[in-house]
Amino acid sequence: MSTFPGSPRTLRGAIVAVEPRNPLARIVLFGYNPDEVSRSLKPRGAASGAGPGPGDAHRIWGAPVETISLTVEVDATDQLAANDPVAAVSGIAPQLSALEMLLYPSSSLVIANTALLQAGTIEILPPEGPLTVLVWGPGRAVPIHVDGLEITEQAFAPSLVPIRASVAISATVLTYDDLPVTDAGYSLFLVHQVLKEALATVGAVGGALAAVGDLAGL
Repeated sequence: MSTFPGSPRTLRGAIVAVEPRNPLARIVLFGYNPDEVSRSLKPRGAASGAGPGPGDAHRIWGAPVETISLTVEVDATDQLAANDPVAAVSGIAPQLSALEMLLYPSSSLVIANTALLQAGTIEILPPEGPLTVLVWGPGRAVPIHVDGLEITEQAFAPSLVPIRASVAISATVLTYDDLPVTDAGYSLFLVHQVLKEALATVGAVGGALAAVGDLAGL
């Protein structure tokens, strides 16, 4: 069945990883956007371990803690049908590897740190990972920390490389309460909040106009 010719082209979501030492960003485009994105928001508690007192009932201790979960389908069927040489040899292994590398330290840093340990260095800080951004349309680009990946490989080529998989991604949004002011993610989340505030204002005005219209019709 042919699709309606006037239907708009849907943007594809993506996860972008930018490393300070590498000007080229790693971009993982979703081959197929997930059907749903689950978000959970919880208020942030006080910085100290003590619970809030009676005078703190209306305080907001910062941006809420937001977790996101979505399932991405990765499929090489179209590439194989088009005789893509990379898909023919590797299937979807490059896409899966790009996602998995969000949880790995750089191998070059691992080797360098091992050499420093062998040389007698007392303390080595864990290496910094890239700035990871979930891009879901022009109005939602937020820095995230990938909490976990659950990969289900569902079909394989004769060489046993995966050609279809389902990847469940769980992540926590990083806010200005989690990042230093010099981090690019700090400003990125602040812009995200400003856009959200603008949408909330539009919704409030629309609700007020609808309420006035209802009263006028009584």
